[in-house]
Amino acid sequence: MNATIQLYGKPVRVELTAAAERALEKRAESLYAEVQLIFGCMVAKRVWFRDEANENAVPVTPKLSVWFRPARYEKACSFDEIDNGAVASDFPMAVDRKGFVPDVVHIDYRAGKYIGDFTYSMEFCRSQAKMPK
Repeated sequence: MNATIQLYGKPVRVELTAAAERALEKRAESLYAEVQLIFGCMVAKRVWFRDEANENAVPVTPKLSVWFRPARYEKACSFDEIDNGAVASDFPMAVDRKGFVPDVVHIDYRAGKYIGDFTYSMEFCRSQAKMPK
């Protein structure tokens, strides 16, 4: 299933595999996907899945909502630390968040876990390359 939502005024396509759709249908409660673009000693991307609602979450289906968060991990500078429970804080953006919102969020369900990733199209890069300096 594919659906398009708006995050910070930008259209984002959310792609769910058939396995993810089946797993969502079996849930009693909604699932919330936090799409994080991580800034710090590295730039990384993660999609975290939570049972707790977030006021910025946008519904994709009755059982799935998604939100975008630029984040930083002050006390973590490795993927192991980030992936094993380090606590994030909001990254202060000096520019509009819309420019950092991904184009596509992919969600799958394998081995009893939701798995997510997100991508950016090359259209933004191409348009920036054509702009006069």
